[in-house]
Amino acid sequence: MIEKRIKEAEKLGYKTCIIPESNKKLLKENFKLDIIGVKNINDAMRYVGIK
Repeated sequence: MIEKRIKEAEKLGYKTCIIPESNKKLLKENFKLDIIGVKNINDAMRYVGIK
């Protein structure tokens, strides 16, 4: 249901979405927001500048 969640994030005005890399490979649609694929939570934290 990742595509449904991304569509909802777009409706809410988000500009960037961080999702698991494995889910990013399965996306069939193009989205308006930037989609960042990460391998683990540490990668996600690094991306947002927490770690």
